Amino acid sequence: MQNTQSRRIQHPQYGIDAPGLLKFFFVSGVISATLLIAAFSSPFLSGILKQIACLLLAVGAFYLLGMGCFMFFYSKIQKLKDRENLLNLVEWSGDELVLDIGCGRGLMLIGAAKRLKAGRAIGIDLWRQEDQANNSLDATLANAKIEDVLERVEVKTADMRQLPFPENYFDVITSNWTVHNLEAQVDRQKALDEMIRVLKPGGNIILGDITNQSEYISYFRERGMVNVRLHNNPIQDAILKTITFGSFAPSVALASKPNNTHEPNGSEVVG
Repeated sequence: MQNTQSRRIQHPQYGIDAPGLLKFFFVSGVISATLLIAAFSSPFLSGILKQIACLLLAVGAFYLLGMGCFMFFYSKIQKLKDRENLLNLVEWSGDELVLDIGCGRGLMLIGAAKRLKAGRAIGIDLWRQEDQANNSLDATLANAKIEDVLERVEVKTADMRQLPFPENYFDVITSNWTVHNLEAQVDRQKALDEMIRVLKPGGNIILGDITNQSEYISYFRERGMVNVRLHNNPIQDAILKTITFGSFAPSVALASKPNNTHEPNGSEVVG
């Protein structure tokens, strides 16, 4: 009875994204708030100097703590909603073979597996802790078990620049907030080349990221992919770029592999 109740209350844990950055925001925000209180009550500051110091510290504390709260909210709640929106961008039959690149604790991988009946979802990662808190192969499999898709999921340790799969193998390839971790453009292009290589003709790529999306779109077109398009929310992008000084604007590059070399490629932006 207790074991049954324990299983019922289990929930998947998809981790905190960029835990080091989240810690920085909260710690820096608390320090700024503490200094604000000290400056406001200090007998050594007065007049315009005190007003300027308090204003700057108040703005700093508000921004840093606000960004920390936003990151925490996104990691725990919003990314689950965004996952469904991303996966809805392609049509599913249920028998696809899916690859999730940089699967982390299984957010996209498990979301795809839930849409499968006879298909299978394979996730790869290098399990970097700086990208996601407590990132590990075992954590991914534990989440798959909790979500009741373990029999449709496989997880491997592999580099996205050298995928251990044959050509024309997968029906759908997903990747979310992963490729930007490759700092050199040549490495990002190697990752995109590998996606194209292992994708079946007629297959689809869903590549979500927080930057470099225009680069991905251009490279997919250069490599002869079709139905190349950017899926984004312009208003959300404008707000997020403003508050993050241009470093964060999540959107999705979509592309399909042509069934033949005569199929024309195209590009569009979808809001």
